[in-house]
Amino acid sequence: MTRTTRCLMCALVCVIQVAWSPSVSASDQHCPYFESGSKQVYWGDLHVHSGYSLDAWGYGTSATPAQAFAFARGGVLELANSTEIQLDRPLDFMAVTDHAEWFNLMHICTDPEWSDAAYCDTMTTKNTPQLGSEVFADYVIPTITKASPVPTELCAANPEHCQRMQTQQWHRIQVQGNQANDPCNFTSFLGYEWSATGDFSHNHRNIIFANSHVTTEAIDYMRFPTPAKLWSELDRQCLIADGCEVLAIPHNTNMGDGKSFDVESESADILKLRSRYETLVEIHQGKGNSECLPAFGATDEDCSFEIYLTKNSRPTARSAYSEGEWERMRSSHVRGLLLRGITAYERSNGKQHPLQLGIIGSTDNHAAAGGFVEEDAWLGSVFGVGDFDRRMTRRAFNPGGLVAVWAEENTRSSIFAALKRREVYATSGPRIRAKLSASTQAITCGEAREGLVPMGGEMNRLDSAPHFLVQAQFDRVPIQSVEIIKGEIVAGQAKESVQQIWHDQNGGLDVCVSWQDPDFQSESPAFWYVRVLQAPTPRWSAHDCQREGRCDDYPDANVAVRERAWTSPIWYLPEL
Repeated sequence: MTRTTRCLMCALVCVIQVAWSPSVSASDQHCPYFESGSKQVYWGDLHVHSGYSLDAWGYGTSATPAQAFAFARGGVLELANSTEIQLDRPLDFMAVTDHAEWFNLMHICTDPEWSDAAYCDTMTTKNTPQLGSEVFADYVIPTITKASPVPTELCAANPEHCQRMQTQQWHRIQVQGNQANDPCNFTSFLGYEWSATGDFSHNHRNIIFANSHVTTEAIDYMRFPTPAKLWSELDRQCLIADGCEVLAIPHNTNMGDGKSFDVESESADILKLRSRYETLVEIHQGKGNSECLPAFGATDEDCSFEIYLTKNSRPTARSAYSEGEWERMRSSHVRGLLLRGITAYERSNGKQHPLQLGIIGSTDNHAAAGGFVEEDAWLGSVFGVGDFDRRMTRRAFNPGGLVAVWAEENTRSSIFAALKRREVYATSGPRIRAKLSASTQAITCGEAREGLVPMGGEMNRLDSAPHFLVQAQFDRVPIQSVEIIKGEIVAGQAKESVQQIWHDQNGGLDVCVSWQDPDFQSESPAFWYVRVLQAPTPRWSAHDCQREGRCDDYPDANVAVRERAWTSPIWYLPEL
């Protein structure tokens, strides 16, 4: 089949698909199991790439968003090396977040146009796990890694055509996402990724819409190259009056070199936009964990989990950092961001809290395999599918995490509402059930009480120390420890602490702990979040090298990992 013939066929399929796609409208009816105020946990992934992403396509991923959603619901998916995979536990909700920067290029060079332009040749002949690095070098690096991004050669020559193709690709994604939505059974969210990578620093955001009312354009880094321009464009195109609501979720702050969170110098208007759109942060995904780093020169077991250190996106030894570089990077890990948030709150005399962030996890899977997080089943990143030695070059990567929401029903409106109010938490993969609540009065396990402050909430007036209730239920491996992480402002200085409130070396299955903060200061802004740790289990790299019988070749691969969950914080924000 010639490229021209394929182009016409794909275009025809696209037209038929759009013409016959059913309209998706909101329903006033609730699910049969709905009970007002009764919430349960739903499991999802808000960071997944299909073959519509250049860096997924380049390494052999050809699955469409529709196929990615089908996999999330329990369908079979074929990887680039023809291996078939399937989730043993389907997801409840998912978003496909393909890179907006190349919607036009993917539409022109791969599908549905399959252009004969010479510029497309590398993309269409070397898109395999073995040769994908050439695709990455020829298309990704020359565009989004510049401080001032430049259009591709095709789009520089014909910007009007590229704009039309950008719009058509975004429309195709909407059609597939809306068709996948099945209220009460499975929720599909529409979205894309804004992929700011100036000077090779990852400062990306996933853009997640509440429903089918979305921005006309997919807002990309090429045209809107700063977070402020992203938020301003969302503010212009996504109007609540039109039914549009949206979140911008930062991820991989571990690879951001400390950039794009300059709340100390931003104007009041920009801080307001940030607070409106960035209410969540992704703490864990396939390219490392972003909870915390130890202080410069210190070692800290607390912050050693799945660390992936980079400088300008390049793997970097800790010894290569200056103290200034290290502390700047440390300040944009999640715990550092939360501390900067309450510091800004105090400095503004309670007028601004620009980093009031709930915590989620996701995968950043580039094989269209959202939720594929089991350590013993994962086959490595998209770069290493089908080749053990290639996988081992990326052994610092991991399968990624999940986001859990406490919601009343499995619908777009209910789950998005939970995301907005931050009643969410993250895990590194296991489906640990976790809940954090607070009260001005003592809380006991098993006690039913109204008016508790849920995770993601805040308290404003307290005369005495708050009481917390922590509940955690194991998934497949016993829970070993429960910790409370606290951040506060003491005498004008940010302070963090970790306190273990429950531990059992033999492990527990269903844990409930009530705890009161012994060091509470009513005049000081503070936050608390919970970390639940499983007993150690083999890491994916250990499973992999054992299957191959080659752990002697990669001894640092044959290790254990302590999977975990992190709740969103509860804040104390006194009236200053």
